[in-house]
Amino acid sequence: MDTIKRIWGLMKPYKKHMIGGLILQTVVIVATLIKPYITKFIVDDVIEGGLYDMLIPFCIMIIGLTLLTGGCNFLRSVLYERMSQSAMWDLRTGLYAHLQEMPYEFYDKHRVGEIMSRMTGDIDGVRHLIAFGLIHVYEQGLRFVGAFIFMMTMSWEITLLVLSLTPVIAIMAWLFNKKVRPLFREVREQNATLNTITQENLAGMHVVKAYAQEPFEEERFNKENQKLADMHLKVSWLWSSFVPFMDVLASLCTPIALLGGLLLTIHGNLDIGTMVGITGYIWMLVDPMRQLPNIINMVTNAVTSAEKLFYYVDFGASIKEPENAKTPVEFKGHVVFDHVNFSYGHQPVLKDICLEAKPGETIAVMGATGSGKSTLVTLLGRFYDIQSGSIKIDGIDVRQHALKPLRRQIGYVMQETFLFSDTIADNIRYGNPGGDMERVERSAKVAQATEFIDHMPQGYETVVGERGLGLSGGQKQRTAIARAVMIDPAILILDDSTSAVDMETEYLIQQELKEVLKDRTTFIIAHRISSVKNADQILVLDNGEIAERGTHKELMEKGGIYYQMVMDQMSSAVKVEKEVQ
Repeated sequence: MDTIKRIWGLMKPYKKHMIGGLILQTVVIVATLIKPYITKFIVDDVIEGGLYDMLIPFCIMIIGLTLLTGGCNFLRSVLYERMSQSAMWDLRTGLYAHLQEMPYEFYDKHRVGEIMSRMTGDIDGVRHLIAFGLIHVYEQGLRFVGAFIFMMTMSWEITLLVLSLTPVIAIMAWLFNKKVRPLFREVREQNATLNTITQENLAGMHVVKAYAQEPFEEERFNKENQKLADMHLKVSWLWSSFVPFMDVLASLCTPIALLGGLLLTIHGNLDIGTMVGITGYIWMLVDPMRQLPNIINMVTNAVTSAEKLFYYVDFGASIKEPENAKTPVEFKGHVVFDHVNFSYGHQPVLKDICLEAKPGETIAVMGATGSGKSTLVTLLGRFYDIQSGSIKIDGIDVRQHALKPLRRQIGYVMQETFLFSDTIADNIRYGNPGGDMERVERSAKVAQATEFIDHMPQGYETVVGERGLGLSGGQKQRTAIARAVMIDPAILILDDSTSAVDMETEYLIQQELKEVLKDRTTFIIAHRISSVKNADQILVLDNGEIAERGTHKELMEKGGIYYQMVMDQMSSAVKVEKEVQ
């Protein structure tokens, strides 16, 4: 019932459409209920009474009621379709905006394919209930009540005979609902699983083909697809078990009514016209009972879909902007980590991190895979909240910062480069949509991206494929660097941003970045010593802790972990050189 109330809440802004549709549907039902009564008068007064001059007026009345019914049905359909589409537009837009506010943690735990399934199939299930289901319930309910009243005025005996099977049908409907609802929930979950597998497979098709794993992926898909098919068959089996039986019970009402009417007519307690009129109402009384399984099916399906959607709506963002959020008068990029501890769940990732990066300084972060390098820089934009300690940017704790102004001052070149299916120019200006072409070209020049962009078919207007399809790894990284430079941030984060470019190109990028980095705080995560040796401060993380810190010269003199890294890279380079010779 809570879910039904929330669906009702989606319709509230469009109550004029809803009320208008209900009025039109009421007119349709009243017109439908009047027709059998007119038939009664035609039999009693025209056929048996001989008032033949009344036949044409009665026929005109029936035709008029039929036209009125058709016109009202058309207008009601338009109103409810518009209401359902508008309500779903509100839900879809609100849900999408809500998903934009979700932190990284949400997407770490929820699969994209599952979210897509909710945003498409589940929303359509709710829309179907609003457009057709609710009015259908109202129609069947009002028709049942109306037919019951009209039949009672004609013959209470036949009415009670017809209703004798109602308790059995009601019990069967309750049992059907109890069994079918869990099945619908399982179908929705499995459908989301199948969508996730499909999305992951298509997104990773290059990997699938590279490892010739098409048969494996087909087998995996077929396995989950078969599960979904089996679940649908289970629902169909349940449907087949209940619905025909309920249909038989409802259909028995007609012969029961006819037999009762025959006995009453034989004994002179019922005239022929009334009997004919009653037969017109029998189906109106019986059909709502027959429609119970369909109504339960539709409502259960929609409620199950709505529950999944409202789950996302109710999933509050764990990272919220404070009411009195602060923004520095001027972003300078002064960063202070004060005894910061951070965990993913119960797994500690960063332990007692203390560091200071003054405006204009370059901080390099090194360490083995999984040591917490990328996590450390993601905390600057408050994409995760720390467990203890504080991170201050320009004297303000990031938990007190206004989120969007804070993140607009951080240029982030991520470890996994993501480009949109758009032009190269629009990918570069993504963080600054209003940026002019001169600025785009200047940013591309800094990232050494002009070298390949100039050779593209349409230059900067070349459209790249999904996730940057059509560009090499190095080209995508250079485009991402240009995108970060384009927003002119106070803090620039380069997370392994040149790993896919050659040493010569990396050197050229570093030379171009010198001027850019001069007035901003920069965090560099890299494995190549050449990328970090000129940093003002080098941090070496080991198991989430700062094991060493200092300049290149200081750490080399120390002869610790950093020194060993340098020696390993130098020996590897010498070894490769000898092999080439």
